[in-house]
Amino acid sequence: MIKFDLLFILRRAFLFILLFSTLRVVGVAQTVSTHTPDDSLTVGEVFDLSITLNSASPYTKIIFPDSISFGPSLEFISQQQFKVSDYSDSIRYKLQFFGIEDISIPPLPVRIITEVDTLLVFTESFQLVYKQTITSQEDPLKPLKPIFPFPRTIWPYFAVLLLLLVAGYFIWARYFKEKEAEPIQPRTIPVFENPVVELENILNSIKEKHTNTPEKNYKEFYSELGDALRWYIEELYKIPALESTTREVLRYMDAFGVDVEMVKHTRKVLNEADMTKFAKFKPTLDQSWKAFHEAYSFLDRTRIVDRDRIERIRQEFENRFSDMEEVNDGMG
Repeated sequence: MIKFDLLFILRRAFLFILLFSTLRVVGVAQTVSTHTPDDSLTVGEVFDLSITLNSASPYTKIIFPDSISFGPSLEFISQQQFKVSDYSDSIRYKLQFFGIEDISIPPLPVRIITEVDTLLVFTESFQLVYKQTITSQEDPLKPLKPIFPFPRTIWPYFAVLLLLLVAGYFIWARYFKEKEAEPIQPRTIPVFENPVVELENILNSIKEKHTNTPEKNYKEFYSELGDALRWYIEELYKIPALESTTREVLRYMDAFGVDVEMVKHTRKVLNEADMTKFAKFKPTLDQSWKAFHEAYSFLDRTRIVDRDRIERIRQEFENRFSDMEEVNDGMG
């Protein structure tokens, strides 16, 4: 009996060791590695990020992290996947850095699909180092100067009161004298102004102004460019864009179902405008004109996307003043 129990225990121990060894082989059968930039990154810099998977067994499909896995400080540009062999796969992302401090990227998931199961492995976490291009020294605060006492005088108050009385008399006399002979003038009917045409005029004015300026004021240029897009979004979609942050404007546009391409162009212009105003980012001349072309691409997109909306607004505008036109015709 004792011999039988000992044999039973040895068999269980052998099966446990065999199962543990099998699980360990499966756990280490796949290795995933990342290749990140060795140097620190400046604001707006484009860089490559690669993920490579090596497997000890064949698989059916590999699902790498998608474009939303990198967070709001990294702008996704493109990706390209390479099939190295039956046991190896890799992907290369092209991203643009918009951080104003070091960014820590958590482990990214990679799904391995086989004929019988789906395995999930993770990359190691890594850090992208921010490089500040401009250093500044703030001026020390100067002490307050003492308040200089001014003598009080009363005669200016009497002079202002006398001028107000004289002006009031002439206004009163002219108003009542001309009111009797004043003919009834027809009310002026305002003309509908197309927001797309107004936006185009604003952008052309910005271009002309900063093209003819010897020393370009980038902060003013980006501020005017961002305000032009904000004005159009508020005018057409009734979104409080002029008094909202960039993140709030983009969230409103997503909630209102604004065209994806228009949101993309808006994000690039407003992000660079914020960096120029708040992150001490000094763009180059080429970068500033790329931002201007993004704004013009936004304008070109509105001609297609907002055409029906603007026509509907124009009809509502004309219907609102149709009664006024009838009154003017009757007066004629």
